[in-house]
Amino acid sequence: MSSAFIWGFLADVRGRRSLLIWGYLADSICNVMCSMSQSFYVLAFFKFFTGFIINGPFAISMTYLAEFHSSKHRAKTLLWCSLFPSLGIVVLPGLAWLIIPQSWSFTLFDGAFVYNSWRIFILVCSMPSLLACLALMYFPESPKFLMSQGRNAEAIKIFRKMYSMNTGKSPETFAVKELCQERQTEQINDTPADQKSASICEKMRNGWAQIKPLFKKPHLARFLLIITIQFGSILSLNTLRLWMPQLFAMMENFDYANYDYSLGNPTLCEIITMKNDTDYAVNSFSNDTVPNTCIATVVSNKVYINSIIISGTSVIGYTFAGKLVNLIGKKVLMLLYVAAVACILGLNWSSSSDVTLTILSLYTAATNIAITSIISFIVDLMPTSLRTMAVSLTMCVGRGGATIGNLLFPILLSEGCMSPFAFVAGFLVVCIVLTTFIPRPPTKLT
Repeated sequence: MSSAFIWGFLADVRGRRSLLIWGYLADSICNVMCSMSQSFYVLAFFKFFTGFIINGPFAISMTYLAEFHSSKHRAKTLLWCSLFPSLGIVVLPGLAWLIIPQSWSFTLFDGAFVYNSWRIFILVCSMPSLLACLALMYFPESPKFLMSQGRNAEAIKIFRKMYSMNTGKSPETFAVKELCQERQTEQINDTPADQKSASICEKMRNGWAQIKPLFKKPHLARFLLIITIQFGSILSLNTLRLWMPQLFAMMENFDYANYDYSLGNPTLCEIITMKNDTDYAVNSFSNDTVPNTCIATVVSNKVYINSIIISGTSVIGYTFAGKLVNLIGKKVLMLLYVAAVACILGLNWSSSSDVTLTILSLYTAATNIAITSIISFIVDLMPTSLRTMAVSLTMCVGRGGATIGNLLFPILLSEGCMSPFAFVAGFLVVCIVLTTFIPRPPTKLT
């Protein structure tokens, strides 16, 4: 959250490609340092910077990808792109399942340096960012960004290369000979030469002048609408997603043997109510129970399996959404919020862990696709010079919603089962209403 404005500002002023390269490289280095950390505070320090850094490449990559596609194919492209993070989350628990339970460990310097299986897992997780960094070195800068900076000569060279790669024809046969002057349209007053010779303060001033229109008419109302929807979306998704293991634990450890089955099978709502007075109550921990040393524990295989199933459902959902979005329109995809509300309501009466897993899988898929649709709206509604800042701030506000949700959810959960689910469903209902006010994108933004 803390880096959203910085990354958005830099990407809209300095460009997409270079920040992606340095961002992924820095993320990879921080993950390597995490794997080598020998204390909680060092681990927390590098984990903080991992989160601080990776927020930028995520927002920039979505904008970067969108700017290589026309508005006709942009929504489909972003949905297909979002399939891969879900696919990665499918692979991640499988990789953890393969590595973490192993007894691999070695020590150096008389036990001062310990390297074991979970550290190896973190090291392996640093590889994708490093590979992304290396791959992006062969990619061009966004031509839309170059046009927004008045660098049309560089932009048309990239368009010609794209044309040649897509068609197999010579770049010289590209029909477009001259590009429109976006720099005049978006009122960008500084030139690349000016930026190189300007002081840091002048660069900051010029950069702020470039992004200031985001907080004025006509963009402000659209931006506030989008970030409000994204706030509710990510709050609803991540609040429940991060509490899924606790919900499954409640069902797994419930005393089914002493339950009165004359009332029917116990529902999730009844299990939560009964568990509030047991050791599984969410507020039953204290600092006295926290051990001073890190003790390796064996994690149930169901934790990995449930994560794979939930993420796999999102992969399937993105596959269908990517094929249907151009047929049914992006706004219809937002009806997935309705499906998410139905899942929340059905969750209260879930009577088995399998039913709960099914409902949570569908819920996660629906809200994930809706969140990606919101990002596509931002890209469509905002001009090139404001897109990355808008995406970055929108995701920042969404993560703020997730933080608030995770602080309030255990408090509501301790009061009973209906309150936390009504809390989440209420935000989704607000999202449904606000979705109807999303305007059509201006035809000049492509």
